Amino acid sequence: MEGQKPEPIEELRQRYKDEWLVVLVTKHDRYGLPSEGILLARCPDKYKVHETILALREQGEKGELYSFFTGPTIPEGWGAVLHGH
Repeated sequence: MEGQKPEPIEELRQRYKDEWLVVLVTKHDRYGLPSEGILLARCPDKYKVHETILALREQGEKGELYSFFTGPTIPEGWGAVLHGH
């Protein structure tokens, strides 16, 4: 386990740039989104995240796990259009 104490998700995002993180969620914001957690793992690429989560489950981790990328989700020079009904 990387971290031992809960930290704000936003601080983890800022500390670990362009990495995939796996966090054990300890607190949610008013919208129900993870806002605080314990860093369990850092992964260099998205394919390793799934393996890491499976390994944590096999080791007995039963808590809510949150995995996310800390870098840009849309590559530079690209755009996105969101459409809702």
